[in-house]
Amino acid sequence: MPNTVFTKALCAAAAIAVTATGFSASAHAQSRVVRTALVDYADLDLTSEDGQATLQGRLKGAVRKVCGSYDSRSLPDMRDHDICMDEATTSARRASVTIMAAVRSGKPVETALSISN
Repeated sequence: MPNTVFTKALCAAAAIAVTATGFSASAHAQSRVVRTALVDYADLDLTSEDGQATLQGRLKGAVRKVCGSYDSRSLPDMRDHDICMDEATTSARRASVTIMAAVRSGKPVETALSISN
């Protein structure tokens, strides 16, 4: 029984950090910007298709939040945004694979992934 309480507590505390790094267009290599969004999934039943779909939706929303908007008239801004989207999407995919592997094994996991270039 104590193991069940621990498992529920760990699951309730779990969150995914979707992180991306980018460069400021004005000071390209000297000004790194790191952005992070947390995605809580403790309320989801990840053994169900609905729970998995909700997690994927939350991850996509976190990627959009992390990367934000950009000036479509600025090629450096567009490039930085594309890089951010690629890195954050990769981070989200890795986190999703880690989470789902833990769900299948019956061992909840708390994960945070960081991307840098």
